[in-house]
Amino acid sequence: MPICKRDGFDNAPSKNKDETFHDNEEVFYCEVTKEIFKQYEDYFRHVMAINSTVWQCEATGKDNLTYAEALKSEKRARKKMEMFKDSLRPPVMLVIEHAKQSSLNVLNALTFRFLRKRFFLNEEVQIMEKNKYAPYTVVDIQSPDKKVPANGVYEDTENLLYKLKSLGKSQTEATVPFDKVKRQRFEFTSENLQMFIKNNVVRVDGILRPKPESYQKYVTERKITFDKIFIGKMPHFTPAKIKKPEETKKQSTLNNYFGKKPENEKSSGKTVSAQEKAKLEKEKAEKSEAKAKSLKEEMERLRRQKEEQLLEQMRQKAEKRAKLMEKIDEECAALLTKTDDLERTDQRLMPTFLPVSTILPAKLVGDAFMLREFMHTFAGILSGIEVFRGNLSFFEMARSFTIREVAGPLSDIILILLGTVMDLQREEEDECFVEYKRGDSHIPFWSHKYVKRHFSFKLNELPLDALTVSEVLRLHILSSGAVVRNKTAEKWRIMYRNGYTSSEDPGIALRTQFPHIVRALKLYTVYQLPFVDIMRILKCLMAQMLTYSGTINLIEERMEQTSSARQELKNLVTAENQRVTKVQTQKRALTIEFNQQCMEEEVKKDAEKRKNLEDKLNKKVAELLAQSEREHKKFQQQVCKLNETLFNFLVYLGMDRAYRKYYVLESMPGIFVEHSSDCMDVCLENPPKNKLKSGITANAANLPKNRKELRSYLLKMYTEEEKKSSMASAANKKEKETEAAQEDKENQNQQNGVVNGLTNGHVNGEKMDVDDENASTTSSPTQYELFMCTGEPRNCIVHDERNTDRKHWSYLYKKEDLEALIDSLNPLGFRESELREQLTTLKDLIQEHIKNCPVDMLSVDSKQSQKFKTQMMNDTYRKYNNSNFGFPIGTTDINEVMYGSLVKRILQFESEIYTGDLGRLKVKDMEKWRKDLHKSCYDPQAKLQWGPPKQNASVTEEENNDEDDDNEGSDNEVDTKDGDDRNYAGKPYRDPGETLGDTLEIDSEDSGDEGISLHDSDTLRSYVKQLASALLQVEQAVERRFLKEPFGVQVIKDKDLMERKQQQATDRLRQWEVSLMESTSYSQVFLHLNVLYDCIIWARSTNKSNCMVCRRGSDPDKMLLCDECNGGTHMFCMKPKMKTVPEGNWYCKRCVARLGLENESDKKNKKTQSRKRKFIVDEDNSDASSVTSETKASRGRPSGGGRSKKRLQSQEIEEALEEDDEDDVDQDEELYDDDEVEVEHTLNDTDEEDLQPEENDADDDNEKEQITESNNQSDVDEDESVCNVCSYDGSELSCTRCKDSFHLECINLKRMPRYNFVCTKCKTKDGNKKRKSRANDSASDNESDDDNDDEPLVKRGRPGRPPSQRNSLANGNVSSTQENVKSNSRRSIRRTADNLPLNSPALYELLEKIMKNEHAWPFLRPVSQSEVPDYYDIIKNPMDFAKVKSKLNMGSYQINEEVMRDIELVFSNCDDYNVKGNEIYQAGSALERHVIDWCKELNLPFKPSDMNTEE
Repeated sequence: MPICKRDGFDNAPSKNKDETFHDNEEVFYCEVTKEIFKQYEDYFRHVMAINSTVWQCEATGKDNLTYAEALKSEKRARKKMEMFKDSLRPPVMLVIEHAKQSSLNVLNALTFRFLRKRFFLNEEVQIMEKNKYAPYTVVDIQSPDKKVPANGVYEDTENLLYKLKSLGKSQTEATVPFDKVKRQRFEFTSENLQMFIKNNVVRVDGILRPKPESYQKYVTERKITFDKIFIGKMPHFTPAKIKKPEETKKQSTLNNYFGKKPENEKSSGKTVSAQEKAKLEKEKAEKSEAKAKSLKEEMERLRRQKEEQLLEQMRQKAEKRAKLMEKIDEECAALLTKTDDLERTDQRLMPTFLPVSTILPAKLVGDAFMLREFMHTFAGILSGIEVFRGNLSFFEMARSFTIREVAGPLSDIILILLGTVMDLQREEEDECFVEYKRGDSHIPFWSHKYVKRHFSFKLNELPLDALTVSEVLRLHILSSGAVVRNKTAEKWRIMYRNGYTSSEDPGIALRTQFPHIVRALKLYTVYQLPFVDIMRILKCLMAQMLTYSGTINLIEERMEQTSSARQELKNLVTAENQRVTKVQTQKRALTIEFNQQCMEEEVKKDAEKRKNLEDKLNKKVAELLAQSEREHKKFQQQVCKLNETLFNFLVYLGMDRAYRKYYVLESMPGIFVEHSSDCMDVCLENPPKNKLKSGITANAANLPKNRKELRSYLLKMYTEEEKKSSMASAANKKEKETEAAQEDKENQNQQNGVVNGLTNGHVNGEKMDVDDENASTTSSPTQYELFMCTGEPRNCIVHDERNTDRKHWSYLYKKEDLEALIDSLNPLGFRESELREQLTTLKDLIQEHIKNCPVDMLSVDSKQSQKFKTQMMNDTYRKYNNSNFGFPIGTTDINEVMYGSLVKRILQFESEIYTGDLGRLKVKDMEKWRKDLHKSCYDPQAKLQWGPPKQNASVTEEENNDEDDDNEGSDNEVDTKDGDDRNYAGKPYRDPGETLGDTLEIDSEDSGDEGISLHDSDTLRSYVKQLASALLQVEQAVERRFLKEPFGVQVIKDKDLMERKQQQATDRLRQWEVSLMESTSYSQVFLHLNVLYDCIIWARSTNKSNCMVCRRGSDPDKMLLCDECNGGTHMFCMKPKMKTVPEGNWYCKRCVARLGLENESDKKNKKTQSRKRKFIVDEDNSDASSVTSETKASRGRPSGGGRSKKRLQSQEIEEALEEDDEDDVDQDEELYDDDEVEVEHTLNDTDEEDLQPEENDADDDNEKEQITESNNQSDVDEDESVCNVCSYDGSELSCTRCKDSFHLECINLKRMPRYNFVCTKCKTKDGNKKRKSRANDSASDNESDDDNDDEPLVKRGRPGRPPSQRNSLANGNVSSTQENVKSNSRRSIRRTADNLPLNSPALYELLEKIMKNEHAWPFLRPVSQSEVPDYYDIIKNPMDFAKVKSKLNMGSYQINEEVMRDIELVFSNCDDYNVKGNEIYQAGSALERHVIDWCKELNLPFKPSDMNTEE
């Protein structure tokens, strides 16, 4: 990496090595190269040269590194090379010298194997001694058998023995085998060896040889040879093959063609003597011997030649085999090694997809699809998703981004997403306390503080609807990313939100990257923004949802289900393979058994037995195969179910060669293809040309995937081809010879026909090349058609995002297209192999899914767009026909719709306040005020004042948040000057979005494309100001006693505390007024209106006044209204009934008790009541005793004593009682007959006592309520006592000791007891004392009485029966007595536990216990149809506890029985759908057992389901 040393790199002309620097001189320091510069230009040029250059490590050869990374890599490489053991360096040099390899990788592997199996003399090694390694030195190497190999090379080095000498003081020696010796780990590694070899070799004539200086340093200077460092000789290494230049053959001479003449020639005419004859014979014999000898030598030569030929053939065959194996290895590597898709040369033509063409803007198609898929996937946690009936339809989605309306599907989408985010925030706040502090950006903190200051609510508690969502959304975006103050909440987020921090909030990116959106929302609604900006807001809300624990848990749960399904699928496949192997083994065993039986002599002779054995064998094999087929079908069904599970959670399939993404959406059938630009890289400089391959490579997808199997397959294929070729070569030998002769003739003729280098008028060979070129172009597609890189950035369909042929979104839905896509994908490409695997595995499920693709919705051209819009409006007309509140849809300006709706709401609000007697406008002409407001010419008719008074300017901010001055006057008026800094009580008003910047033109960057202009309009601000002033007048018209917290207070006894709370409520209301008058959009005014509306006690409105006794609003002309709280009471529901309207002010009992008020009629009767009480006290003891006895005996009669604040009024009134008279007569007659004797005896004992007046107990001191004693001769119905168990009136029995009253049903009694009744509480206090009861004892002391009066124990009479009736019974007038008994006992008989009015506290307590129980998790929400598809086919009336609680809150129930019936329905549905033993069934059964116990405690009727009936 010595690029810094090159000329031109250090291009700083002012830099001088000899220049000096002075102290305190300002210089520029480069931390990377550790250099300093005087001039910034030199420093900048130097830094830019370093950062803009791609560096390469000089030691390792790694490229694409930064300067720092390259330095670090070189330093690390040098360190590794230095760590390489010095004693191993000479052997490495010797191996490199003898190996003679041309490949560096081969040389590294060969040297590593050589060194790993050997330890050398004088090398430091380690052996294990006493559980630790001790250092030793190799001093000798021995062979175990003391034998020297023939070639002198010891191949089995692992069997050698090493004699070691200790390096310690002991100098001990040891002889150990190879496996006991080891080197230190860092001394010898493949990386260290590779670095050493790379830096010490040089290539000479293609062969890697050691560098001369390195060889001299490690070998020559040390005088090292291989026999000095190891036993034996250096092994032989097969050298690399290098092509040698062909040797030039010399032409042979003519001497070989000339022979010598014979020396002895017979001379003609001469005679041969005997001596000469002998000599000739001797010569002849010698010649024969020489000839025999030469023949023998020739035979030996031929034999040797034949052997050499055979050896040569074997060598050639071995070389051919080696070449074949090398070819097979190369093909295996090519067929099994995956590479990048754009670098492959075997791509196929891909099918053409249909472009997605809808009425949606092209930019929003993908985001709209993903929005719909998001709402479908997370429907279980989205709040209010029921408005879309489970999922957002395509027509609703299209209308959202094409039509401008207020309360359309777009508002529902925003409300659902924003409401869900706020629900998740509230869940988080329930888990841990969350408090915010000021962080790096003060906007989020001030946004939360702004909402709390001016609305007195948290941001997630503000009212949400289509008219207020724009302002709440603006505040939500501004508050996103607020820093948490308390560490507990921060730890909770890290633990349950996967390490989430406030800086990761997606709202921060939206606020910082697109501030124009927040600025636009300050003046306009979200429906007026460009659709691109609206989609950015929706994507931000979806991203925020994904950061909360509820969504994270759902995603993790789905991932776990996917992982478990994949593991189960893998186990199933393994088990199926084992089963198939077992079936094959059983089949083979049956065949072997049959063959053994056939070998017997009897079977051989008898053909019939053999036939029977064959039939038995065929039968057993058929049964085995049938059973195997059944098991295989079961396996296929299980695999199909698991694939369906995987398919339900699958959205993204993969990418192809051109980086196109493939999706399968549950909400939209079809395979969708996105060709985006976010995954693009740079165009290739030299893109490979595609080649259509045939044979083995063309069928690569069907070849074995295992290397061993593929190798065997290829070897077998090539061997068979070689045999066929050898057989055909012999048959075609003659044909080749004839063809060769013909070619010679053709060549001769061709040479004769060439004239001036032309053949038939063309350049020689030119025509053939052109034909080949044309043939190739017609057979293979171009790179552009293959969706491959062309290398031209301006004409590349892969890397040029402006290419007109690129389809941003396309889709396919046909089975043929899917199969063509799978066939065209390359199984050896990185991206396409994964996509092909997904498509192949889920092919059947995908085909079933895409066949319902809505092609008519996805392919809408310009001619069909109007038809589609008409169909869209018709489909959504029923739900959104009034989306603009009466204004025309699509043609009316949103500002006009908002203005008209706001005027209508303000006038309606004012009307409800005025007609409900909650306040009155402080104007001269109310009708004119209303008409002016309706006609857009608003006139306040008064001087408006709002906000805190200016006298509080010195109050600090913390104090002013809690309390303000009591002065209600204010100097803040409507006519504020332009230079006013908007100060309220010394505190300036600050909108949290002001720091984003004020601009006159608030246009979005995309608004130009859509023709939208969102500018700062003075007209708009004036209209908003007028409506805010009108709402201010309405707010100031409401009387403060009709406001509830936080703008009102409840009445309490502590006057000081009451005054402080009232002052705090007034301060909050004034801050509300400040933000109201600073409103700049209609949505802000709507938000203020809704907050104020929710803080009014509408129950005190005369329009909504119901009778506090019967809870009905009928007969308004007979209803008295309280002059304090506007609470109503029917005159005939009072006890006693009121026949005329009283004079003066009249107050209800609640106001009398709470505020100490007194009615004028009570003042007049006060003296009369005191006289009666005085008369009773002055009686004799005997008379007092009689009166007390009578009072105790008649405790069952209705009376005014014993009332408490918890009393709940009955819904039963006189009209309902009269309708049930006939049904009650029979029951009363039976009741009278049973106790007739008892009644007569009681009347005889108390005839004289009936003449005395009766005395009732007064109410508790806390209530301060006095109720007069009922006269026994009055024709007015008496009041009823309150039951101590159910808190309802109409009790029939009272305890003689503690005076508590009860219903018979509440204490599980069927009829009145015959003796004095003592409740369970008093029995417990009494301990072991026995209760003494005598029927005829008239003078018995009761020590447990509170008043310590002497009271006789008498036999009880019928409750609620006046003395006049008892007198009539005593005189024998039985018929009249029976009628009176019927009329007085009528209410108690009808008042059963089932038909009681709503006992709201008990029901809420029951629901709270149920929903907090650990077994209630399956029943808290509606069952998702996507998770349980057949649930709603089986269960026709679904019910869950959230729905029960919602109906109870909305007042849908009238009696307790209706609530309990829905709770019983939850458990009945659980029993009907689930199987016993199921997890849901067990949870439902356990929860129902708890509900049974709780209902007994709360005295609520509950009928258990079949799950617990048997128990």
